[in-house]
Amino acid sequence: MKTLLKIAAITTALAAASQAQAVSTYAGNGHKYAFVAANLSWQDALAAAAAATPIAGYNAYLVTITSAGEDSFVKALTGGALYVWAAGTDAPAEGTWTWAAGPEAGQTFYVLGGPVVGYSHWDAGEPNNASTENYLHLKANAGDWNDIFSTFPSGGYVVEYSLAVPEPADWALFVAGFGLIGAALRRNSRAIA
Repeated sequence: MKTLLKIAAITTALAAASQAQAVSTYAGNGHKYAFVAANLSWQDALAAAAAATPIAGYNAYLVTITSAGEDSFVKALTGGALYVWAAGTDAPAEGTWTWAAGPEAGQTFYVLGGPVVGYSHWDAGEPNNASTENYLHLKANAGDWNDIFSTFPSGGYVVEYSLAVPEPADWALFVAGFGLIGAALRRNSRAIA
């Protein structure tokens, strides 16, 4: 029985690991991307992307799409999977679409009936908020965006990796470290002379 449980656990772990495709880099922004085939809610995809296997020097989050080139790249990456989650939502304010992850978190990219704010690629008649549709998914096979409810069956999600921006405290430590090295070198040069 224990052997059977071990085999089941290993098989499950391997299946989950095999769902992630290789990480690809988009030359337009230098970010890295990985498509994960999984039927998750939008909230679970948001959390799973943030918890994705780290790449040194990069932050992981559910994809944000800010240009037509990036949109095309991401759609090609999904291999035509239907209904792929992205980090857009208008749950906080109906009709005002913002990014919920990444460096763009909190930034508005679309206002229903308002001026053009950022890049978007909605399907005709979308977003329409039918049945409280507050979450962005990509109809990757059709190439357009759609708003949908958070538990809609998905074909997966895309993890985006962007370079981590050092915090001000990191810079302070960096400068202090160089200051200490400079002081030590200066002291050593005086001792030698």
